[in-house]
Amino acid sequence: MLDKHQIITVTGSGNKTAARDLFDYSTSYVMEVTKHDSAIENILLGISSFTADIKYEKPDTTDYTIEDKINHNKLEKYKDFFDDYMDNYNIVKSKISVFEEQDITFEKRLISHVKNKYMIHYNKKNSSDDILCKIISNIEMELKTHSNLALEDISGIHYVVFYVFAECKIFEKPPKV
Repeated sequence: MLDKHQIITVTGSGNKTAARDLFDYSTSYVMEVTKHDSAIENILLGISSFTADIKYEKPDTTDYTIEDKINHNKLEKYKDFFDDYMDNYNIVKSKISVFEEQDITFEKRLISHVKNKYMIHYNKKNSSDDILCKIISNIEMELKTHSNLALEDISGIHYVVFYVFAECKIFEKPPKV
């Protein structure tokens, strides 16, 4: 707490003059990224305990963007929060790389697990957003039931599902133009 005899000196070109103006709000962004980083790591470890079998697939060589795939599948959630999903896509990708140093099948098992959930919940009568919500809810319930993850960590599962989506393993690919 400041007393009336303390003097606050501000250097630099900013116009911050009151003590409340000295707080750097950009640090809250760093804390948010760190929170996602930790949660994503915990989620990946939790899901990896569910997966055992893997199937090898041919590589996807079709040329299109993630945005094209989002639009084609009418996934409004991904469209509305695209920047946030892409930021966390990179976190998921880097965490998977770390885990693959110990287990080279890690990514394939993760993708297989999410893809199985997609196939279970796929129904032409449902919208893509509904299917996506069911996949996320199903995996969240698995993690709540069969892992010791904190609820805050589990709430980041949608970033992991987006990663699998962006890797073109669930939902339809846009038609070739």
